[in-house]
Amino acid sequence: MRTLRKLLMDKSTLGDYAIIKQIGQGTLGSVYLAEHRFVKEQYVLKVLPEELSTDRNFIQRFEKEVATLAKLDHPHIVKVHNVSFAEGYYFLVTDCVVDCFGETTTLTQYLGVNKQNLNENEILELLTQVASALCYAHQAHLGGEPLAHRGLKLNNILVGKGERGLHVSLSDFGLAHIVGEGAILTRMYKTLANVLSLDLAQSTFTKPGEEKYLTGTFESSKLSKLHASFLQTYHFLAPEQRIYREKPVGPKADMYAFGVLTYFLLMHSFPEGYFNLPCEVYPDFRLNWDHLIKECLRPDPNRRPESLLRILDELQKPQKMEAPKPQEEILDWNEGAVEAPLQEEMEEGGVATLTEKEEKPEMLKKVSEMVRGGVKPVLNPQEIKRPEYDPDPSAAFHVDSTVARYIPQEEEVKNVEPIQTEMTVIDGGEYYRGSDEGGRDERPRHQVKLSSFALDVHPVTNEQFVRFLEVMGGEKDANNNDIIQLRESRIRRHGGKLSIESGYAKHPVIGVTWYGAIAYAKWVGKRLPTEAEWEIAASCGEELTYPTGESLERTQGNFFSADTTPVKSYPPNKNGLYDLVGNVYEWCQDWYDYNYYEVAMQRPDNPKGPLQGVYRVLRGGCWKSLKDDLRCSHRHRNNPGIVNRTYGFRCAADVDE
Repeated sequence: MRTLRKLLMDKSTLGDYAIIKQIGQGTLGSVYLAEHRFVKEQYVLKVLPEELSTDRNFIQRFEKEVATLAKLDHPHIVKVHNVSFAEGYYFLVTDCVVDCFGETTTLTQYLGVNKQNLNENEILELLTQVASALCYAHQAHLGGEPLAHRGLKLNNILVGKGERGLHVSLSDFGLAHIVGEGAILTRMYKTLANVLSLDLAQSTFTKPGEEKYLTGTFESSKLSKLHASFLQTYHFLAPEQRIYREKPVGPKADMYAFGVLTYFLLMHSFPEGYFNLPCEVYPDFRLNWDHLIKECLRPDPNRRPESLLRILDELQKPQKMEAPKPQEEILDWNEGAVEAPLQEEMEEGGVATLTEKEEKPEMLKKVSEMVRGGVKPVLNPQEIKRPEYDPDPSAAFHVDSTVARYIPQEEEVKNVEPIQTEMTVIDGGEYYRGSDEGGRDERPRHQVKLSSFALDVHPVTNEQFVRFLEVMGGEKDANNNDIIQLRESRIRRHGGKLSIESGYAKHPVIGVTWYGAIAYAKWVGKRLPTEAEWEIAASCGEELTYPTGESLERTQGNFFSADTTPVKSYPPNKNGLYDLVGNVYEWCQDWYDYNYYEVAMQRPDNPKGPLQGVYRVLRGGCWKSLKDDLRCSHRHRNNPGIVNRTYGFRCAADVDE
């Protein structure tokens, strides 16, 4: 059998694909950029090593389990289209992920070209995307075991084009499981030896016991790149992957690799031997990176986190300040050294922090009784507490007796009443949601059973939201999450006072995060609608493509335009609800999952979305959307902390039946 390199030099084709160029070489095979000769689309071919293609046991296992890999469908996982066989070689055909310059770029290459360090927000966004992909894949099974990547590293993270910032995708998912750790390590050693022997003028191997140093000339640049690739692969392996164990390696190995990735992005080195934690070296970090790294890099797999998304959420928790500790704070995770105390073990004796109840006004939680006649919620009086500050003890030494001291007068805190929105009651019952003709995440169309609920007849407006901001006294909630970013809204703050741009009081508020929508809803004694509630309210429980029927005209909604319009500028739907599509996307309560409907159809009663996720659901399209985005079943999503000039919300409430 001819070597792959010789074969491609002779024909420049492999099966139905014309080879454009080689873009990578790894332990799992050679990677080529190719174009399908008939459909003229570009793909990436991962050609498995020759020794695997001739291993009958591997081929049987590969053909059996590759179907699971092809079913993975996630925005941050490189899509596997099929597996092919040609000229004695097996190869995977995957999507071609390219960056904004049209090049295939790994995270290693990206960090090497972009010398400027990633900031905390960029690192958090990148890690969130990786965690989303891992959590999604861990729900699948391969060979009777939970699916894990088992080969996560910088070279397997591809940088693509995103609407904002970095958009990364994971490649080689599950291949390490099919090949096996032993074969991968053997391949690593063999590749290193082969490259050395090819570059040497004289290279002969002797019998065991008669080994000699290889002599001759070799390309140092090639050797250094090979060493870097070798060491990168090795550093990302969890302890249980480096030694033989009877227990199978599972998702917990990905947790370890995720910790290594986090450490490298922050510190630009691998966590090797005794290493300093990030927040010790960079005390200005605002996120609790130390906690994430300590949890993920535990030597014992059983003590690593169960969910990467949950530990990413814990990053937002404030760090407790402690006096510097001696050598115990520097950990040797690879050798199983004594672990530093966990954050939850330090609560006693730590610096006291103000609770949400002490920092913020108490949010109204009870919804008043609502009957079929649509009675409005009744609000309880609000109690607003302001922090008290100790006087400056040095002030007595700085008093100028010739000038009267200015003592600011404390303003009397006034109760600010919300402007309530009229609500419509949607009767409970059995309805259908989703679409078999829409996007993949809208399928299958399935039945849900909802209890009666009430929904605001229009989105929350600027004049309503500005009162909430006056009560909060800022644009952050008790957990330091952004409520709104004023630069993306029509609300301005001048000299500490809030104002609304002229003419926009009745327009829907924009630039609001999911956290801000949740906080406002609590303040008025309501909540956000679930995704199912929003869709049923929009479709009126019928098989309607749009809230207006099978068609939607520009006279029936604000879309494909230049700006928002005042609420209630267009006719309502049959439920008496205005602006359900167009004007602004509306935040819903649910986490987003691409394949959630396949699970939800098994639990049709009052579905409330997945238990966890990365993105929150948005519905309804916006003022600049195309018509297709305004379908009742169309699903959109984004990070809950993201702001956008097209994002708003409306509130919902339970109804006593």
